[in-house]
Amino acid sequence: MEMQNLDNPVPQPETRTNPLGLWQRISGVLWGGPKITFEDIIASPNILGIVALLLVLNFALVLPVLSKIREYSIWTFQHSPGSVDLPAAAVDMAATWTVVAWLAGSVIGPLIMWLVMAGILKLYNCFSGEKVPFKCLFTVTAYSYLPVMLATVIRTVLVMFSPAQNFARVSTSLALLLPEDRIDRLYLILSQVDPFFIWSLALLVIGGSAAMKTTYKNLAVFIGVLWIVYVLALGFLTPINKMAGL
Repeated sequence: MEMQNLDNPVPQPETRTNPLGLWQRISGVLWGGPKITFEDIIASPNILGIVALLLVLNFALVLPVLSKIREYSIWTFQHSPGSVDLPAAAVDMAATWTVVAWLAGSVIGPLIMWLVMAGILKLYNCFSGEKVPFKCLFTVTAYSYLPVMLATVIRTVLVMFSPAQNFARVSTSLALLLPEDRIDRLYLILSQVDPFFIWSLALLVIGGSAAMKTTYKNLAVFIGVLWIVYVLALGFLTPINKMAGL
Protein backbone atom coordinates (compact mmCIF):
# COMPACT_ATOMS: atom_id res chain seq x y z
CA MET A 1 0.00 0.00 0.00
CA GLU A 2 2.83 2.34 0.86
CA MET A 3 4.60 1.57 -2.44
CA GLN A 4 1.38 2.32 -4.30
CA ASN A 5 1.15 5.72 -2.63
CA LEU A 6 4.74 6.48 -3.62
CA ASP A 7 4.14 5.51 -7.23
CA ASN A 8 0.88 7.45 -7.45
CA PRO A 9 1.24 10.44 -5.16
CA VAL A 10 -1.85 12.40 -4.31
CA PRO A 11 -1.89 15.47 -6.61
CA GLN A 12 -1.36 18.67 -4.69
CA PRO A 13 -3.46 21.76 -5.51
CA GLU A 14 -1.60 24.31 -7.61
CA THR A 15 -0.60 27.44 -5.83
CA ARG A 16 -1.90 30.40 -7.81
CA THR A 17 -1.50 34.01 -6.95
CA ASN A 18 -4.71 35.99 -7.11
CA PRO A 19 -4.74 38.62 -9.86
CA LEU A 20 -4.15 42.21 -8.82
CA GLY A 21 -7.12 44.45 -8.22
CA LEU A 22 -8.01 47.34 -10.51
CA TRP A 23 -6.33 50.02 -8.41
CA GLN A 24 -3.26 47.85 -7.89
CA ARG A 25 -2.97 47.45 -11.64
CA ILE A 26 -3.39 51.17 -12.24
CA SER A 27 -0.71 52.11 -9.71
CA GLY A 28 1.53 49.32 -10.96
CA VAL A 29 1.32 50.45 -14.59
CA LEU A 30 1.95 54.09 -13.72
CA TRP A 31 4.75 53.83 -11.19
CA GLY A 32 4.91 50.47 -9.38
CA GLY A 33 6.58 48.31 -12.04
CA PRO A 34 4.73 48.22 -15.38
CA LYS A 35 6.37 45.04 -16.71
CA ILE A 36 5.31 42.91 -13.74
CA THR A 37 1.88 44.53 -13.69
CA PHE A 38 1.32 43.91 -17.39
CA GLU A 39 2.24 40.26 -16.88
CA ASP A 40 -0.55 40.05 -14.31
CA ILE A 41 -2.95 41.85 -16.68
CA ILE A 42 -2.06 39.46 -19.50
CA ALA A 43 -2.62 36.44 -17.27
CA SER A 44 -6.10 37.71 -16.37
CA PRO A 45 -7.21 40.40 -18.86
CA ASN A 46 -10.31 41.71 -17.09
CA ILE A 47 -11.21 44.52 -19.44
CA LEU A 48 -14.53 45.84 -18.17
CA GLY A 49 -13.26 47.62 -15.05
CA ILE A 50 -10.51 49.71 -16.66
CA VAL A 51 -12.60 50.60 -19.73
CA ALA A 52 -15.60 51.68 -17.66
CA LEU A 53 -13.42 53.72 -15.30
CA LEU A 54 -11.54 55.54 -18.06
CA LEU A 55 -14.66 56.32 -20.09
CA VAL A 56 -16.60 57.60 -17.09
CA LEU A 57 -13.66 59.72 -15.98
CA ASN A 58 -13.09 61.10 -19.48
CA PHE A 59 -16.77 62.02 -19.75
CA ALA A 60 -16.76 63.59 -16.29
CA LEU A 61 -13.75 65.76 -17.16
CA VAL A 62 -15.65 67.36 -20.02
CA LEU A 63 -18.50 68.52 -17.79
CA PRO A 64 -16.61 71.28 -15.90
CA VAL A 65 -15.46 72.91 -19.17
CA LEU A 66 -18.69 72.72 -21.17
CA SER A 67 -19.24 76.45 -20.78
CA LYS A 68 -15.70 77.12 -22.08
CA ILE A 69 -16.30 74.80 -25.03
CA ARG A 70 -19.52 76.59 -25.90
CA GLU A 71 -17.97 80.03 -25.48
CA TYR A 72 -14.96 79.08 -27.60
CA SER A 73 -17.23 77.65 -30.28
CA ILE A 74 -19.23 80.89 -30.47
CA TRP A 75 -16.00 82.93 -30.54
CA THR A 76 -14.67 80.78 -33.40
CA PHE A 77 -17.81 81.19 -35.48
CA GLN A 78 -17.85 84.94 -34.86
CA HIS A 79 -14.24 85.29 -36.03
CA SER A 80 -14.51 83.01 -39.05
CA PRO A 81 -14.79 84.37 -42.63
CA GLY A 82 -18.37 85.27 -43.50
CA SER A 83 -19.45 85.36 -39.87
CA VAL A 84 -21.40 88.58 -40.51
CA ASP A 85 -23.90 86.58 -42.55
CA LEU A 86 -24.51 84.03 -39.82
CA PRO A 87 -27.72 84.52 -37.79
CA ALA A 88 -27.29 84.50 -34.03
CA ALA A 89 -29.64 81.50 -33.77
CA ALA A 90 -27.46 79.52 -36.19
CA VAL A 91 -24.33 80.32 -34.19
CA ASP A 92 -26.06 79.30 -30.98
CA MET A 93 -27.25 76.03 -32.54
CA ALA A 94 -23.77 75.26 -33.87
CA ALA A 95 -22.30 75.88 -30.42
CA THR A 96 -24.85 73.52 -28.89
CA TRP A 97 -23.96 70.78 -31.36
CA THR A 98 -20.27 71.34 -30.64
CA VAL A 99 -20.93 70.70 -26.95
CA VAL A 100 -22.87 67.53 -27.81
CA ALA A 101 -20.02 66.38 -30.07
CA TRP A 102 -17.50 66.88 -27.25
CA LEU A 103 -19.62 64.84 -24.85
CA ALA A 104 -20.02 62.02 -27.37
CA GLY A 105 -16.37 62.20 -28.36
CA SER A 106 -15.23 61.85 -24.75
CA VAL A 107 -16.62 58.31 -24.83
CA ILE A 108 -16.28 57.33 -28.49
CA GLY A 109 -12.83 58.88 -28.98
CA PRO A 110 -10.90 56.71 -26.50
CA LEU A 111 -12.64 53.56 -27.72
CA ILE A 112 -11.60 54.27 -31.30
CA MET A 113 -8.07 55.05 -30.20
CA TRP A 114 -7.81 51.80 -28.22
CA LEU A 115 -9.17 49.79 -31.15
CA VAL A 116 -6.65 51.36 -33.53
CA MET A 117 -3.70 50.83 -31.18
CA ALA A 118 -4.76 47.26 -30.41
CA GLY A 119 -5.10 46.70 -34.16
CA ILE A 120 -1.54 47.94 -34.65
CA LEU A 121 -0.32 45.52 -31.99
CA LYS A 122 -2.30 42.73 -33.64
CA LEU A 123 -0.74 43.58 -37.00
CA TYR A 124 2.72 43.29 -35.47
CA ASN A 125 1.64 40.06 -33.76
CA CYS A 126 0.77 38.53 -37.14
CA PHE A 127 4.45 38.52 -38.04
CA SER A 128 6.23 38.29 -34.69
CA GLY A 129 5.87 36.74 -31.26
CA GLU A 130 3.37 34.28 -29.86
CA LYS A 131 -0.18 34.75 -31.10
CA VAL A 132 -2.27 36.74 -28.61
CA PRO A 133 -6.09 37.23 -28.54
CA PHE A 134 -7.26 40.69 -29.55
CA LYS A 135 -9.01 41.09 -26.18
CA CYS A 136 -5.68 40.80 -24.38
CA LEU A 137 -4.05 43.40 -26.63
CA PHE A 138 -7.05 45.71 -26.23
CA THR A 139 -6.72 45.45 -22.44
CA VAL A 140 -3.01 46.29 -22.67
CA THR A 141 -3.91 49.30 -24.80
CA ALA A 142 -6.52 50.53 -22.32
CA TYR A 143 -4.08 50.39 -19.40
CA SER A 144 -1.42 52.08 -21.53
CA TYR A 145 -3.84 55.02 -21.92
CA LEU A 146 -3.48 55.97 -18.25
CA PRO A 147 -0.79 58.68 -18.82
CA VAL A 148 -3.04 60.28 -21.45
CA MET A 149 -5.77 60.42 -18.84
CA LEU A 150 -3.41 62.22 -16.48
CA ALA A 151 -2.73 64.74 -19.26
CA THR A 152 -6.49 65.17 -19.71
CA VAL A 153 -6.87 66.00 -16.01
CA ILE A 154 -4.11 68.63 -16.29
CA ARG A 155 -5.62 70.16 -19.42
CA THR A 156 -9.04 70.31 -17.82
CA VAL A 157 -7.67 72.29 -14.87
CA LEU A 158 -5.78 74.63 -17.20
CA VAL A 159 -8.86 75.22 -19.34
CA MET A 160 -10.94 76.08 -16.31
CA PHE A 161 -8.55 78.93 -15.47
CA SER A 162 -7.88 80.12 -19.04
CA PRO A 163 -9.81 82.50 -21.30
CA ALA A 164 -12.24 80.67 -23.57
CA GLN A 165 -10.52 81.91 -26.74
CA ASN A 166 -7.36 80.06 -25.66
CA PHE A 167 -9.23 76.77 -25.35
CA ALA A 168 -7.66 75.06 -28.38
CA ARG A 169 -4.13 76.09 -27.38
CA VAL A 170 -4.24 74.60 -23.90
CA SER A 171 -1.99 71.58 -24.12
CA THR A 172 0.64 69.48 -22.39
CA SER A 173 2.64 69.17 -25.62
CA LEU A 174 5.90 70.85 -26.60
CA ALA A 175 3.89 73.43 -28.56
CA LEU A 176 3.68 75.34 -25.28
CA LEU A 177 7.32 76.34 -25.83
CA LEU A 178 6.37 78.41 -28.89
CA PRO A 179 4.95 81.96 -28.84
CA GLU A 180 1.19 82.06 -28.45
CA ASP A 181 0.61 83.64 -31.86
CA ARG A 182 2.80 81.18 -33.79
CA ILE A 183 0.88 78.83 -36.07
CA ASP A 184 3.12 77.04 -38.54
CA ARG A 185 4.42 73.57 -39.43
CA LEU A 186 6.65 73.47 -36.37
CA TYR A 187 3.67 74.25 -34.15
CA LEU A 188 1.63 71.44 -35.74
CA ILE A 189 4.46 68.96 -35.22
CA LEU A 190 5.27 69.98 -31.65
CA SER A 191 1.58 69.92 -30.74
CA GLN A 192 1.74 66.15 -31.28
CA VAL A 193 4.87 65.69 -29.18
CA ASP A 194 3.34 65.23 -25.76
CA PRO A 195 5.45 63.66 -22.96
CA PHE A 196 2.34 61.99 -21.56
CA PHE A 197 1.52 60.38 -24.91
CA ILE A 198 5.13 59.24 -25.33
CA TRP A 199 4.87 57.72 -21.85
CA SER A 200 1.70 55.98 -23.03
CA LEU A 201 3.49 54.59 -26.09
CA ALA A 202 6.30 53.29 -23.88
CA LEU A 203 3.74 51.46 -21.74
CA LEU A 204 2.14 50.09 -24.92
CA VAL A 205 5.49 48.67 -25.97
CA ILE A 206 6.13 47.16 -22.52
CA GLY A 207 2.69 45.58 -22.34
CA GLY A 208 2.62 44.50 -25.97
CA SER A 209 6.04 42.87 -25.86
CA ALA A 210 5.11 41.07 -22.62
CA ALA A 211 1.86 39.78 -24.16
CA MET A 212 3.47 38.60 -27.40
CA LYS A 213 6.67 37.43 -25.68
CA THR A 214 8.70 39.35 -28.19
CA THR A 215 11.65 41.69 -27.81
CA TYR A 216 10.97 45.13 -26.44
CA LYS A 217 13.38 46.75 -28.92
CA ASN A 218 11.73 45.48 -32.09
CA LEU A 219 8.23 46.51 -31.01
CA ALA A 220 9.55 49.90 -29.85
CA VAL A 221 11.05 50.52 -33.31
CA PHE A 222 7.79 49.46 -35.00
CA ILE A 223 5.59 51.70 -32.83
CA GLY A 224 8.10 54.57 -32.89
CA VAL A 225 8.37 54.64 -36.69
CA LEU A 226 4.58 54.64 -37.07
CA TRP A 227 4.25 57.48 -34.58
CA ILE A 228 6.94 59.60 -36.29
CA VAL A 229 5.27 59.07 -39.68
CA TYR A 230 1.92 60.09 -38.20
CA VAL A 231 3.34 63.24 -36.58
CA LEU A 232 5.16 64.35 -39.72
CA ALA A 233 2.17 63.61 -41.96
CA LEU A 234 -0.12 65.59 -39.69
CA GLY A 235 2.36 68.46 -39.50
CA PHE A 236 2.96 68.76 -43.23
CA LEU A 237 -0.45 67.83 -44.64
CA THR A 238 -2.70 69.88 -42.35
CA PRO A 239 -3.60 73.20 -44.04
CA ILE A 240 -2.18 76.07 -42.01
CA ASN A 241 -5.10 78.35 -42.84
CA LYS A 242 -7.45 75.99 -40.97
CA MET A 243 -5.38 76.53 -37.83
CA ALA A 244 -5.40 80.31 -38.05
CA GLY A 245 -8.38 80.63 -35.75
CA LEU A 246 -6.52 79.13 -32.80
